[in-house]
Amino acid sequence: MDSETVSVVIAAGHGVVAEVVRRACQAEPRLHVVAEVRDPTALIDACRTLKPDVIVLDDRLDDAERELATLRALREEGVAAAAVVLTDRTDGASVLRALRLGVRGYVRKSDGLTGVGAAVRVVADGGRAIAPDFEQAAVMALGRFAQQAREGSEVQAALTPREHEILVLVSQGLTMAQVGRRLGISPRTVETHVAKLYRKLGVRTRVQAVSRASQLGLIEP
Repeated sequence: MDSETVSVVIAAGHGVVAEVVRRACQAEPRLHVVAEVRDPTALIDACRTLKPDVIVLDDRLDDAERELATLRALREEGVAAAAVVLTDRTDGASVLRALRLGVRGYVRKSDGLTGVGAAVRVVADGGRAIAPDFEQAAVMALGRFAQQAREGSEVQAALTPREHEILVLVSQGLTMAQVGRRLGISPRTVETHVAKLYRKLGVRTRVQAVSRASQLGLIEP
């Protein structure tokens, strides 16, 4: 990045958040805000046109079901700007997702002008601005995911091909009779397979089975 001037694009759905970031950047002589946008499409367009050094992204720019989808889209577009995410989330899974997307800064909105400005400056200089407790939360989340992966491998190895086939069909909402017709077996035989499947998953109901199988990566969510 240019040692004299660092171009910054602010992406925040709420005007108050954008103002905090703008003022934080104005307090840092090298930081120059070149654009402020309010939605993902505008951010992508701004990055294509302006090619900023740093993006400061409010993680609420996306809805809850599409957390950090905008950042993924930017990476797919080949945008090389360093990213600083502003968040009010504290769960390790969110931090881990951000780090996996190459985020260089992960900052609480409550850190205010000083915290946001310092994070953008550090990232602009090629560093990382992620609080130790955030990194610890990400490590713990990674450990949980690794444990789930191990459990998933163990359960996958325990399932017969037929049981896995039935698991997939059950997750699609088919009844026992419909599964039987699909596979050319009787509903009673399906029920026998499902009972074994439940035992191996450690569950008692269809909903629990689908949820558990999804958590373990045995089926697509």
